[in-house]
Amino acid sequence: MWIIFLMILSAVGLSKSLPAPVGHSLLYETGVSYKYSYQFTILLNEDANITSRTQSLGRNVGYRVSSEFILSPIWQSPENPKEKLLKLELLKPTLHVSSTMHSNDGINRHWSKLDNLSYPPIYIHWNDGIVKKVYVLPDSPSMINIKKGLASLFQIKVSNTPVKELDVSGTCVVHYKVHGSTIKKNKSNCERINFPLKNTVVNNELLSPSISDSSEMIINLIPQQSIIDSITGKEEVMMTLNLWKQAAVFVKNKFHVKYVSQSQGSPVLSGKNVAAILNTISQEMGSKLKSEPLEVTTEAAPCLSKCKSVRELVGEYGTNLLPEYIGELKSATGFLKFLDSFRKASKKELLMLFKDTDARILTQLLDVLAAAQTDDSLDVAFELIDFESKDIDIAERFLLCLAVVPNPTDALISKTLKLLNKNIKSEKLRSTILVALSSLMRTYCRSKTACSDSLIVQTMSNLFLKELQGCQSASCIMSYLLAFRNAALPQYLPVLLEFAKKGGVLGLMALEAMKDIGVQHFTPEIHEALLRIYNQFWPHQEPASRILAAELLMKSNPTIHTIGNLVFSLDNREQPEINSLLLSKIKNLALENEGIRSCVKEILRNVTYGNYHYMAQNGTSSSIINLLQASHDANTTYGINVEMRPTGMLKRTSFDLSLSGGNHNLHLMSLGLFVEGFGLTDEEQKENPEEASAGMQLSVLGVNLRPYIFFSGTGELMGLVWSGAGSEPTPAVQANFLLMDQTHSVVLQNGITVDLNLKGALSADVSGTVEVSMWNKNAHAVVKNRGALLVNGFCRVDTSFVESHVDFALGGNSVLNMVVNLDFAHKPMKICLQIDQPDYIFRHNVRKTETIPGSKHLIKTLKRRSMYFPGKSFNLHRKNSDSCRELLIPKKQKSSFW
Repeated sequence: MWIIFLMILSAVGLSKSLPAPVGHSLLYETGVSYKYSYQFTILLNEDANITSRTQSLGRNVGYRVSSEFILSPIWQSPENPKEKLLKLELLKPTLHVSSTMHSNDGINRHWSKLDNLSYPPIYIHWNDGIVKKVYVLPDSPSMINIKKGLASLFQIKVSNTPVKELDVSGTCVVHYKVHGSTIKKNKSNCERINFPLKNTVVNNELLSPSISDSSEMIINLIPQQSIIDSITGKEEVMMTLNLWKQAAVFVKNKFHVKYVSQSQGSPVLSGKNVAAILNTISQEMGSKLKSEPLEVTTEAAPCLSKCKSVRELVGEYGTNLLPEYIGELKSATGFLKFLDSFRKASKKELLMLFKDTDARILTQLLDVLAAAQTDDSLDVAFELIDFESKDIDIAERFLLCLAVVPNPTDALISKTLKLLNKNIKSEKLRSTILVALSSLMRTYCRSKTACSDSLIVQTMSNLFLKELQGCQSASCIMSYLLAFRNAALPQYLPVLLEFAKKGGVLGLMALEAMKDIGVQHFTPEIHEALLRIYNQFWPHQEPASRILAAELLMKSNPTIHTIGNLVFSLDNREQPEINSLLLSKIKNLALENEGIRSCVKEILRNVTYGNYHYMAQNGTSSSIINLLQASHDANTTYGINVEMRPTGMLKRTSFDLSLSGGNHNLHLMSLGLFVEGFGLTDEEQKENPEEASAGMQLSVLGVNLRPYIFFSGTGELMGLVWSGAGSEPTPAVQANFLLMDQTHSVVLQNGITVDLNLKGALSADVSGTVEVSMWNKNAHAVVKNRGALLVNGFCRVDTSFVESHVDFALGGNSVLNMVVNLDFAHKPMKICLQIDQPDYIFRHNVRKTETIPGSKHLIKTLKRRSMYFPGKSFNLHRKNSDSCRELLIPKKQKSSFW
């Protein structure tokens, strides 16, 4: 019975559900012409929520191209019937656009350069379902690419497993799924061989975009003829800024091919191979056919500043780069406007620009040279800057701009490394060169899977280690420890550990470098050494080193035993400041880490530790982490660490800004103040005498700069007091930095390229003033941080006949003030630390543009959004508030008898 049932099924209907022969079995017969209709529609928007054609045209830019084409097999190999040469003729394509951005009447046909073009055919070498080559006659690159897109549609090689295919989009991973006479084809992970754009490496997720693209099509066959009946497909490309996901651009492409008719009489050529046939065609056409791969023909990258020369940009945006605008949005805007043109300019053009331009903006133009990173721009910069001069301000600023570039190249690192061979007279400048090189090494290694095998990295590492061994002074050792911290490579851990054991300021710098390398690289030997550092197994350990060692122990998969030992040490009442700071660190880490939190809870259940004797410390040192600004995509947090001496004098304080989103963190800035030699007890002065000094330590985007010293020694302090030099704002950092530099290119199935570009700039101005009164025995210091962030995202879908763009810009200005007041007229000394941020506005603008070259058609809209953030002051610990109240609030005077 089962056999009879199966026979009936096979005779009646099973054949209808069996897969039709596909791929290599497509039967396009020679001597027959097959006519198809074809159209594709492209829409651009800043939002992916496109629901309908009418709604899209009312709110987006976009266009439709429609045409017919004829596919004619004109040759078949006498030895292999699966090998053919197909002739594809495109018949008068037309462009359709909406009359205005807000049109509700649909779209209309519009004149374009398509109407004036001739449409020479394209010849497709097709073998067993795969397009081997295409052969083209002279034509515009846009039209050649569109024809290549059509040729790609006839490439079908069904496989049960994912395969790699080369088509108009590049080499893609293709998935086939067959159901009856329907084939579903998806492609992904396309890689272009001739990709003209660079800077696609992602070094930090928060400062990079997320690029997503998808392509799928459904192919319906005519089973009786084994030819394509229809193809329907859609593609989507989206770029989203991870930092602010509302900033996005979106491209949707829909295409449709439909079989119309067929006719007999297409001329058939005879020959042994393709070369002979092509030679015959060339003679008939009077023009030589050019062989090309199926991948899209590369066109020149679009200019983001309308291809203006550097000279024209100086006249238009030069005033944006004046020194008074550093730290404002205006300066960041000018910086990005110049960047693209500097990358296209020749060395001669750049040198002439620096000779004839307003001297006030030359330093800001050097910032652009550093960000451009072309061979010509670097050669010009190294030629203009005198690194052997005693005046090092310009050289240091240029090196700092180099240190933060997001995509360093081998050429950039090699050119910077050669600076060490120069006769550098200033030790400060040499230290800054090491900072730049090590920071470039860290960023470079983030994009390399085998960084330690890189020749340039090995060369620098060997140089750093060799130079460190030859150091004869503490300042020299500090420079290389700072370089190790910026490089953040695990291979430096053994060297850093030895310095950490020795203690002192060098030991603290070594521990800070180990922290930046990351606890995931720590060995049991390092864990044991950290525990000994905290317990002062080795002498001369700085209090800050002990706290940092405890913090690293808690961050590296701590056990309840490790944290219990740290809590137990709080019983020592001879170190109130260390106890208070450690307790603050434990509380902060317990809020961040579930493992630490569970350990602390378990320990505090024991009444031996969970009591006021351990948990209530009377020191004034503290560490806090609070939320500065929250959004759906990323949070900005600030951390304040204050280390006091037992005498009530400030030893060091730091203010840290960090950005976190998802599982990624970015250290934006760290501003630290340190004071040495003041407030020591007589015993401390005898055991470890310190020279009176004060300074500032800055970190910008993870790049730790060399310390900025206000004064060193009593003589310099008195000179500062009597001259009043510190009362004028003294800049510590003034520059424009390139934060983001990403370029991507995605080729659609129709052969049109979507160019995506993201650039971000930070304009920063950090300056400080110090006023000291020996008469009143007080001091007042202000550190002002001005910053402006600007991010520009561009999406271009340009052809020779229509240009469509969607661009977004977001950013704003902000100011952060740190004020320190000190009264040393009485003991204990009183200190007040204040940090505040005025109001600021964050803006997000979107511009959409569509033009047809050669016509008056122009669609242009601008959507503006703004977010207001009120000013705020940052809450510190209670003891600081009490001290500020005593110092800043006028005391009530007693009533007089008279």
